[in-house]
Amino acid sequence: RKEEMRICLLILMIVLPCLAFSATLNVKQDGTGDYTVIQTAIDAANPGDTVLVYPGRYFENLTIQTSNITLTSLEAFTGNSAYIDSTIIDGNQTGRCIRAMQEDIIIRGFSITRGLSIGAGGGISISEATTVANCKVFENEAKTGGGINIVGSPAALSGVEVFDNYAMQQGGGVYASYATGVYSINFDPVNRCSIYNNRASSGQDIYIQNATSDLDVPLV
Repeated sequence: RKEEMRICLLILMIVLPCLAFSATLNVKQDGTGDYTVIQTAIDAANPGDTVLVYPGRYFENLTIQTSNITLTSLEAFTGNSAYIDSTIIDGNQTGRCIRAMQEDIIIRGFSITRGLSIGAGGGISISEATTVANCKVFENEAKTGGGINIVGSPAALSGVEVFDNYAMQQGGGVYASYATGVYSINFDPVNRCSIYNNRASSGQDIYIQNATSDLDVPLV
């Protein structure tokens, strides 16, 4: 029994510091939170942290370069979908709204709009394993993937509404390459996505390139 207790204590010594170092960084425009700018909070975050954004229109072009970061609005904590409409990441037509460059990123509960890219992904550009949930992605522009661009990376989309985006070439709403096999894209069959009224030269709503097998895309 003493040996079992010793093992349990060792486990606690390893696990508890990890839990203690996980933090929630609050972003509030009125100055009552930890930060007023989302990018500043993201840059300060460590793996395992949550960047919690309170309602407001944030004119930012975000880049996430730390793995295992959750970027969310109050929708995730309350279940109130009104926070999706009231928490807005506005790219101001000066760059992408969000660029997810590390693995195990979660983006949840935002309106993502007016992003602009001369390359890929006006609204959200994904190049590592990322989950996007309960977001509205609209009125973004890019060369490919006007709303969401996914390149050589696993991704999960759940309850995402993608509409009124534009791509000069492929994938007005969503562009994905190598979307099956190792870099599979999972469209939630229960909390389904809605992708509509997007425009592009090819693949108005969805453009899938270099797929090696069938891709199941259950939509509303």
